[in-house]
Amino acid sequence: MHRVVYFSNANLDLTFSAIEAMVAKAAERNRPLQVSGALHYNGHNFLQILEGPHQALTPLYLQIRKDLRHSGVVKLAHMRISTRSYPDWGMRLYCGAPKRVGAPLETTSREGDLPTMIDAFFGLGHGAAFA
Repeated sequence: MHRVVYFSNANLDLTFSAIEAMVAKAAERNRPLQVSGALHYNGHNFLQILEGPHQALTPLYLQIRKDLRHSGVVKLAHMRISTRSYPDWGMRLYCGAPKRVGAPLETTSREGDLPTMIDAFFGLGHGAAFA
């Protein structure tokens, strides 16, 4: 089992309803592939966590990189995991603006830093899902 985490800049033309539809479609597509995860959206950027078999995540991530609904895709982590953080979700959407603005975050992440990075950037308190 693997986890891939990436950050990207949302296309400014995207509407919230389009993002909701994108997440619903991803949830349907991901379940048969045994892929689960969450998409965090702060009004400008995406941070997506994908979990599942390596043979499913690799082509999915390559497809995501080409998607024109976002740009500047940066892979933050690709790691082997023993337990899913989102076992029952094909995909779930979290939204919210950052609660604070501070120093720039690291562009590379180690597994222990991922919850802190998510909470610091998005201010959503969902990093606990990785505990």
